[in-house]
Amino acid sequence: MSNLVDLRVVLKFLGLDALTSADKNLELIRDSVESWIQTVYCRRTLVETTYKEKYDGTGCNSLVLDNYPITSLSRLSVGFDEAMRIKNTNYGAHASVSVSSTGVVLNKDGTVTTLLFATYTTINMLSAAICAVSGWVATISLSEYGTFPSTVLVERMGLQCINNAEVGLMMPADGEWSFETDAAKGILYSDFGFLEGTRNISVEYKAGYNPIPKDLELATLILIKNVYQKRSEEVFGATNYSVGGLSVAFDKDIPMEAKQILNHYRRTLV
Repeated sequence: MSNLVDLRVVLKFLGLDALTSADKNLELIRDSVESWIQTVYCRRTLVETTYKEKYDGTGCNSLVLDNYPITSLSRLSVGFDEAMRIKNTNYGAHASVSVSSTGVVLNKDGTVTTLLFATYTTINMLSAAICAVSGWVATISLSEYGTFPSTVLVERMGLQCINNAEVGLMMPADGEWSFETDAAKGILYSDFGFLEGTRNISVEYKAGYNPIPKDLELATLILIKNVYQKRSEEVFGATNYSVGGLSVAFDKDIPMEAKQILNHYRRTLV
């Protein structure tokens, strides 16, 4: 993930010509401050990031995404289709299949085989690779699915398939075509409503800032300077935050100049 501020900008803001051994923790301080801003204070990722998420449908006409502003949206799907079925034909104590963000994991009594999407790029290739593992059988649900990218499979964990018990690996249904997007607020609108269900809506999108707004960059620099100047003191605040082995304390009341800016980016919890 990119940073809110470049280290060269940090050095310039602090009046330093270059990173010296005396300032060896400066990069870690920068990363700690940025993490605190995003995860603790603003409660959202501010740097542009790619997301592949599932949401509960409520029947309402609007869907509020976890991240904003939206910079691009590649898929909005309601419901799922079965891409392939998998089983293990051996008898044993345990056999399961999982789908992670990077591939399919086969587990037979503790013997684990990982088939990466980067290697088996289509459903056809992935199915053949599964069948090549002793005792495992994969059947593509529809022949036309074979050319689909393997990355379309939905993440699932620990589906039990011992003794010829078949389980389905799913993919998002066809994308929706009639909806509106409020990119700034991260809200999707559909005249038909979003069908009620549990984690039945799939959204693939990018959200966050690129480039980082100048006022947000300034607030980050103010906080970095605040921590950097107090780094030699044992106690300088009531709230501690630790990243990468470096314990950094932030003032209970952050500098007002930074706080006023960050409040514009802070997610309001309902």
